[in-house]
Amino acid sequence: MFMVEEKSIRENNMKFDLSLQQLTLKNFATFNDQVVNFDKRFNAIVGETGSGKSLILDALQLILGHRADKKLIRKGCDFSVIEASFSCSTKNIQKYFNNLGFPFDDNEIVIKRIIYKTGKTKSFLNHQSCSLTILTDFARNFIDLVGQFENQKLLSETYQLALLDDYSSHQNLAREYSQKYNDLLQTKNQLDQLRLQNTQIAQKLDYLNFQINELEKLNPTVEDEEELIQKKKEMQNLEARKASLFEVNSLFEGTDSSNGLFSSLNRLEHLITSDFSDENNLNLFHQAKELLNDLNYALNQDSTIDISEEEFEAVLSRLDSYQRLKRKFNADTKELINLYNDFLTERDEVENIDKSITLYEERYSDLQDECFSIAKQLHQKRIQAAKELSQALTSEIQNLNMKGATIDIRLFEKEELSQNGISVIHLMAETNPGEDFHKIKDIASGGELSRILLSMRKVLSSKDSISIFLFDEIDTGIGGETALSIGKTLKNVSEKSQVIAITHLPQIATYTDKIIFVEKKHIIENDTERTISSVKEIEGANIKDEVSAMNPLN
Repeated sequence: MFMVEEKSIRENNMKFDLSLQQLTLKNFATFNDQVVNFDKRFNAIVGETGSGKSLILDALQLILGHRADKKLIRKGCDFSVIEASFSCSTKNIQKYFNNLGFPFDDNEIVIKRIIYKTGKTKSFLNHQSCSLTILTDFARNFIDLVGQFENQKLLSETYQLALLDDYSSHQNLAREYSQKYNDLLQTKNQLDQLRLQNTQIAQKLDYLNFQINELEKLNPTVEDEEELIQKKKEMQNLEARKASLFEVNSLFEGTDSSNGLFSSLNRLEHLITSDFSDENNLNLFHQAKELLNDLNYALNQDSTIDISEEEFEAVLSRLDSYQRLKRKFNADTKELINLYNDFLTERDEVENIDKSITLYEERYSDLQDECFSIAKQLHQKRIQAAKELSQALTSEIQNLNMKGATIDIRLFEKEELSQNGISVIHLMAETNPGEDFHKIKDIASGGELSRILLSMRKVLSSKDSISIFLFDEIDTGIGGETALSIGKTLKNVSEKSQVIAITHLPQIATYTDKIIFVEKKHIIENDTERTISSVKEIEGANIKDEVSAMNPLN
């Protein structure tokens, strides 16, 4: 059910011109395909027990964000559709929906819910998919459902305070206190965390110092890592060239196990000199030998850079440190630097935790003083508003056939702060003159609670933003003159807000602008007996005849 919030009943004190125009039900419980039209004033939903009256309010609850039950899908159908259209012509409510991102045209707000037999649902607001949260927020701002559960909420002191604040003109002060009190709780939570951290400071410092020292030892930078990678490549290239040069020199000069090229050239020179006396051939040989000597010299000169084994190992070791830390912290080099700075900041905070605790203690004390100051102002305003609301409620409940009954809202101041300030409220009632005042939860019957709550609605209707009131079970346990009084009061509420009420009583129905008569019948469908509910709309002069038919004495 959608009722007034306990913390802050309404955040906007402005009245909106909003009314439910039409409700369409397809494959919904005992309804097959039904359209229900509503008057913008007082609508009474009537019918025999079990006809399907409450199903209409169930459907409206779904429209307003209530959780869906797949059992509401008509037997044999794959899905159920509930669609409602609301009429609204004021700029304020248009702005509300524009800010939500769900604008509407032609002064019509449309909400649709689809329930599938799989249990899944879809929600639409002004032809756009939306979340249930948006629908519930809409309901909290503009629509109120008053039923048996609401009567029980009236027994809550927190709820009573919220109603008092809603009646008065100090909602801004109540909101200011609530925000300040939430800041106080948050500061208290942070202070408690700091105090807990203070007991674990030694272990925390050891951990932070270890991480910081490990990172400081490497002192990582992106440039350093890139330079190391380049050095490693160069050193690896030099090592490869040294290995090639060793093989070249072995080929030229020979090894212990084999002769080199120079040894073969000397033998070749001896053979050419002794056995081939042609001077041209000898000159060619000497030229070739000289070129090979020059080549050997040049190759050795080009690779004179020597690599220190220690330097190479140092480069590899440092690069390995980079890789190890990056794996440990699951971070790249740039992120390692950020982590290092974060560790330093955290260490500073831990080392200065005593200062932080002092600062938070001072802030907590200041917020506490501010909360007490606002709470005292709020309490004084509540005391004044309680007197006025007590008088208004007393007048209203006496009009609802509680003759001689008196309401007295009493406020007491407590020493400690709470979400509601320093006020303790007792909603007292004297149901019979001279019988003393008692808390309503101790003396009021269900019917009396309904009348007190209805009186509250009557008093508040001119002040809050609610545009549509849905009343369920409002006539439980009453009849006669009391029922007529309730009917009158509902009629008065409907002068400023749309009223939709389920009732069994002709005394209430006689005041309506429209009767929505719900009936059920049995039909044969595919050789099976089925139940189907339907609606008949009764307006104008026909209302009198229907009310007369509801009277069991006729």
